[in-house]
Amino acid sequence: MTMNSSHEAVSLYRFLYSRFANTIGIKRQHEEIELRFTEGLSEHLKSELIDSMTQYMIDFYEERWILHMIQESFYFTDESDQHDILDIVKAIFDGEKSELPKVDRLPSRQQIMRKVIEEVLVDHSSFSFKSLETFRLNDYFECLMETIELAIDEFKLQQEYAVFVDKLRKIVKTYKPLHHTVYAVDNDKAGYLLYDSNYQVVEAPPTVRSFYPLLKQWGVETQPSLLLTLIGLAPVTINVFTNREDHGMMHTLRKVFEESVHFYSLKEAEKLGLLFTG
Repeated sequence: MTMNSSHEAVSLYRFLYSRFANTIGIKRQHEEIELRFTEGLSEHLKSELIDSMTQYMIDFYEERWILHMIQESFYFTDESDQHDILDIVKAIFDGEKSELPKVDRLPSRQQIMRKVIEEVLVDHSSFSFKSLETFRLNDYFECLMETIELAIDEFKLQQEYAVFVDKLRKIVKTYKPLHHTVYAVDNDKAGYLLYDSNYQVVEAPPTVRSFYPLLKQWGVETQPSLLLTLIGLAPVTINVFTNREDHGMMHTLRKVFEESVHFYSLKEAEKLGLLFTG
């Protein structure tokens, strides 16, 4: 195997030596690595070698390949943006973005890489890493491209969300509080029930109802919701009682109201006599 540089050859040599020193003869000279199977290449040893080389290729090269594609194929030149997209790609690979469209249709990059490594080891007595990149990894690179495209779509949505949250924060700062404290209690049937600091039900006043059309002046297009009602009320402190703290709405409340919003379980609302049971 002829690597692209002595540095890469040293890295691969150390990797292989640490795993196969007792079963494979491994030599390195400059950019070249030679493997000798003195006791033959059994199916078990071949499988182990293919698995190890597959993981090495992904661990050692994949990130730089992805960053190169993000910059050269998708023209993201800002390093911060590149690494934000890279983080989303990694999250997709780790199964943390299963909710994204088309993620379930992505092929397994490990299986693609494993097939390439197996073909090279079986069919070639020698090869260069450059030829491997140029001629053998097209399907693998296509898989990376498809994943990056999904990651970029998600990145753009996150940017739009950040702009949306920033606008809502600015709106909150411009409104005079109609209540110092508001308690919002989650109820599946009735939505969120709102109470003031005296534990009296807060009715949405005309000022809140007329608040929604004003959002268009800020470039915010959305439907009436707990979030926008609380923005209209502009309380100094918001106490939310819910067992769905990981819900998307709760995440946005945290982003918009920051240290002004606090979360508690429904059991705490029951202690205060705020839990609606009708």
